[in-house]
Amino acid sequence: MKRLYPGIFSFHFRNLRYASGRNSSYLCFQVRRTRHPAPAPFDRGVFRNQFCEDESYHAELCFLSWFHAKMLSPDEHYRITWFLSWSPCAACADVVARFLRTHQNVKLSIFAARLYYFWLPAFRWGLQKLHHVGAQVAIMSYQDFNNCWKKFVYNRRMRFKCWKKVHKNSKFLSDLLQEILGC
Repeated sequence: MKRLYPGIFSFHFRNLRYASGRNSSYLCFQVRRTRHPAPAPFDRGVFRNQFCEDESYHAELCFLSWFHAKMLSPDEHYRITWFLSWSPCAACADVVARFLRTHQNVKLSIFAARLYYFWLPAFRWGLQKLHHVGAQVAIMSYQDFNNCWKKFVYNRRMRFKCWKKVHKNSKFLSDLLQEILGC
């Protein structure tokens, strides 16, 4: 998928401290090649978690599968940016951390709208693993939401209108993430 509809973006990326009813996860991505800086054919887009034969594939795993099949080359260096509606679950964080450990030519920055099950130790440890393998892990700020609106939403040239408490919730979640990461 290339872009999100405005209502989907506003509902799924709203940075509530505790969000319910948001059972889908969205990942907006941008890939930059550093050795050959010309834009790649599919340098940005959106993934959503998928279901196939009663199995769930989270957006992070969909991206890694696509990236590995369509773009990854040992002769190139990549800077990947993810904007996620939820931070990665423990299992996805483990898979992504293993991927980054085995692909030293890939640098990943993750910006999440919300923290997924942040009170559970396994989910906290997953975020720490990502941080320890060199991924930048952060909470989306107003500027990140605005950037996503411009690049990943069918916005019909409408300006991004932030929701109530966007700044306050970003600060709260960012402070909580810094505590989890031990920064």
